[in-house]
Amino acid sequence: MLIGLDEYPFHQIAESFAGAATGDPSWNDGHYVGVADHAGRVCLTASLRLYPNNDVMDGFVCLRHGGRQYNLRVSRRLRPELDMLRVGPLAIEIVEPLREFRLTLGSNELGIALDLLCHSTTPPSRSPVETTRVDGRLVSERTTYELTGTCSGTVEVAGERYELVRGSADFFRNHSWGMHPGRGGPRPYAAPGAAKRRVPGVRQWVLFNMPDHGGHFFEDPSGRRASGRGVIMLADRLVEVTGVEHDLTFYDGGRRLSGGSFALTDAEGGHREYRIDDLGWIYCQGGGYFGGWDDGLGQGVYRGDDYLEGEVWDVSHPTVVVDAAGNERTFDHDWAESFVRLTGPGGTGSAHYECVVIREGESWSG
Repeated sequence: MLIGLDEYPFHQIAESFAGAATGDPSWNDGHYVGVADHAGRVCLTASLRLYPNNDVMDGFVCLRHGGRQYNLRVSRRLRPELDMLRVGPLAIEIVEPLREFRLTLGSNELGIALDLLCHSTTPPSRSPVETTRVDGRLVSERTTYELTGTCSGTVEVAGERYELVRGSADFFRNHSWGMHPGRGGPRPYAAPGAAKRRVPGVRQWVLFNMPDHGGHFFEDPSGRRASGRGVIMLADRLVEVTGVEHDLTFYDGGRRLSGGSFALTDAEGGHREYRIDDLGWIYCQGGGYFGGWDDGLGQGVYRGDDYLEGEVWDVSHPTVVVDAAGNERTFDHDWAESFVRLTGPGGTGSAHYECVVIREGESWSG
């Protein structure tokens, strides 16, 4: 089939933009967005992602406010409206490529709404293609780029309306595409993969924005190829990070980041130090990660031509999640996205600070 994008002479394979280069059901392409208000009133993660081989587009908004996490998950049939970046009430708009990005969420049963304009003044940072094979089997091949910047617009939650303004609210965006294990539904006819034992330690995936620069860095105790990489994002250039130091503190239970500091050294000899103040955390399961949909099948699965589900959790405690019925929920790992206020070079900013404490003997199937 042909879509509007096929008018442009940018094809890379002998197929229209309606088709992918591989038939793998985990092949996906989409945007992940985080937003933080420096005052700590609201923070959120959101995503829209296409699965062309499953004919699915799905997405989510996970919004933290007042110690509660509002989770909205949406899904639809992808075709024929393949080039419309909207699922139910959730939509994104590329206002100016690599510069301005609009995120909106209309009326829904959770009573949350968004109309946010994200503006970046630095070049994007592209990560190398990362390929993973297990026992010779190709399970992952994907690439990403990251952007940070300021954010303005409105957030409505719990009957309140908050105005976010540039200078006191930031955004963090990751655009990734390729094959990604764990997405696109289960593989009922493939031999199961062995449980992979994780190397214990602290895993950090951090995107941050300051008044005159942004940046990101990644550390994983497993020593993944991408581990140890980072970049300072300036208005006119990207500068490689050559060293990361951190002194982190955690709430009782050792799972959730409470504060601390980190320092970055770069290839131009710069050394920048940042103080961390906690603004709250968001559990990834609320967005459908790790089988977090109600049916337990994870992201990228067909659930009908137009589908929506969600719930509200009490996440005020650093180690306990309580659902709307008052039941405690437990997850088999510590994965969450923290948001923090940063004090450092040039003043005050914020960060999407994914900080996961991997414990001895912990393993996940993949």
